[in-house]
Formats: sequence, C-alpha cells, structure tokens
Amino acid sequence: MNASLLSRILTDDGNDAVLLDRWRAERAAEKALAAASDEDAASEPPAVLDAARLAAAVDPYDKTIEPGQIRILAPDLVSDPGNIPYVAVLEPGKPGLCLVAPFSPYSTPATEGEMETGLVPVGQRVLQCWHDRTVAESVVSRSSAAGALPQGALEDARALSRHVLSGQPLPESFSAVVGPPTLSEADPRREHVAESTARFEPLAVATRALEAERARADRFAAFRAAIARRLREAGERAGAIIDAICVPAYGMQDDALAAGDGTRETTETFRAPELGVEIDVDHAPAEGKVRLVAYRNGVRAEDALEGFLLFDKDGDLVGLFEKGVLATDADRLAGGFLLVSPETLEPVFLEPASR
Repeated sequence: MNASLLSRILTDDGNDAVLLDRWRAERAAEKALAAASDEDAASEPPAVLDAARLAAAVDPYDKTIEPGQIRILAPDLVSDPGNIPYVAVLEPGKPGLCLVAPFSPYSTPATEGEMETGLVPVGQRVLQCWHDRTVAESVVSRSSAAGALPQGALEDARALSRHVLSGQPLPESFSAVVGPPTLSEADPRREHVAESTARFEPLAVATRALEAERARADRFAAFRAAIARRLREAGERAGAIIDAICVPAYGMQDDALAAGDGTRETTETFRAPELGVEIDVDHAPAEGKVRLVAYRNGVRAEDALEGFLLFDKDGDLVGLFEKGVLATDADRLAGGFLLVSPETLEPVFLEPASR
C-alpha cells in the first residue's frame, strides 16, 4: 500500500469520515429509490416497448477506440442497465486489445481504488480503477463515445491502475482524490465492490469467449502450418526416394490393365508386412478413379493406415488415408505411388500379393 494511503489508516483523518458519510448517504438514497421503484412497478401494468421506435432511437456504435474516451457500453455487456454503463479507455493494449475501467454510479469514491475525475455529469464523476480490465477492441466497439477524460485525470487513472495492480507508489496528492481504505469485512463498501463486479461480468464473459475463440483459431492455424510443413518435407523426401528407386515404385504399373479391356474394373493387392496390412487398389477406368482400401487378414480395417500419406511418382502429395480408404483420380497414380508413414515420414515397403 502507498505510504500516503497507509498514513490515512494510522492517523485520525477527518476527511475520510466526511467522504464515508457522503458515500453512505448516496448509497442509502439509491436503495430507498430502488425500493420505491419496485413498489411502483408492482402496482402498474408492464410497459410494452415499440421495438422499431426503440431501435431508431439508438445511435449507431462508434467503433473508433482511443485512449481517454468515455464510452457507453451496449446493454448486453452489463447485467444491470439501470445506471448508464460508462467506461473509460485507459490504455491501448496488444493489437486488438485495450484497457478500460468502469465508472461508479456515485459521486464520491468508495475505496482507495476509486478516484474523482473532476467531471460534472452524473455517472462520470468517479472512476473504478480497481475494476480495470483488458478487453478486446471488437467488444468495446459495441459502445458509443460520450466524452473524454481530462488529460490529467487520464494520467492519474493510469497511475492508480498501476498502483492497484503492482503497488507502484502514488504521489501524496492522490489522498485528496481517492476514497478511504476498506478494512472491516463488514464494511458496506465491500457489497458495492461485489455489485460492480457482477454488473460488468457480461463484459468479461464476452472478452473471455472471444479470447478462447482466438486461441482456438491460433492453435488451429499453428496445427495447419505444422501439417503443411510436414507434408512439404515428406513430399521432398518422397520425391528423392522415388527418384532413387526408379519409378514406378509400387503398384499401378503401366501394364496394370493389360489383361483387361480398358473399361472393366480390376483390383491389385499389395501387402505391407511390417504393418500387417493389405491394400486393395481398385481401378474404375470408366470413372477415371482409383480407390485404395486397407484390410487386415482379408477384412476391411477402417482403423488401418489412418493419416498415412500417398505420393505420386513426382513426389507430390496425392492424399491421406481416412478410415482405411483413399480415393483419387487414376492419372495421379499412372506411373507408381509411394506410401509414407505420418509419424516417421519413412516409406512403407509394399509387395504384390493376391487374395
């Protein structure tokens, strides 16, 4: 805790008592008004809103986010729209992020983490720096600009935010603009802190959801990049291996259909002894297609060869086995093919077999 704030605890600071009395009076008035409003609402029929007129009355959101702005959040970003949901933009963050702090509905700072802004409009007089948070600009952009903090207040808010986060010392002058420290567990200001936290929880939820989606997208992009890199490496390796063994490597010899009439479907079978798998290469000349199907002991094996890579004679990737099957155009394999393990990127030895 800052020395200037600590001194307020150790001394009988009459100003703190005045601040607390002012805050408590506002709190009591607010609760009395809420109770009266609840009674009135119970005795009156529910109001019917004209959705079209309501939508027409709402200004479009201003998506330009700048430090120092005071903004009014969209109603769905707060749990209680009773008070205008003002927030101040304190700092730009990482790309696509910014630091914002909500305003208190009161005109007196309740705690040492809240500060007077010097502004006159109700709802903009006290900033809750204890409640600042990094949020996505795309979330904050669902708001309308409603003024700006004076430069001095913006600098003070940034300093108080850093103090709350890391204990960075504050100038002595801050004792005049921040609230008294909270000490007792029974202090009613703790209830105020809990209410403020709950009120802006939808803002936090929206940000967390967006961050989770971005994290998933980043992981997927990294996965795709890794797969692309492995396929490129495998292609280069396959090309070198095929060249070394003089294609055609395995199967699909140029005379594979010599015994047929060029239109009849035929099947070649190969065995991968190290894997205990057989592969039927089904030719469908009429369709111009070839289908490779994995078997174990003569029985279809959908779990066999999952993800194994098939390359053509030029070392280009043809495709991957999925559920024990890989289908492609016949001309892709016209001169031979090479089967490669996805784990080791090593070629799989195949030998002709029969059923």
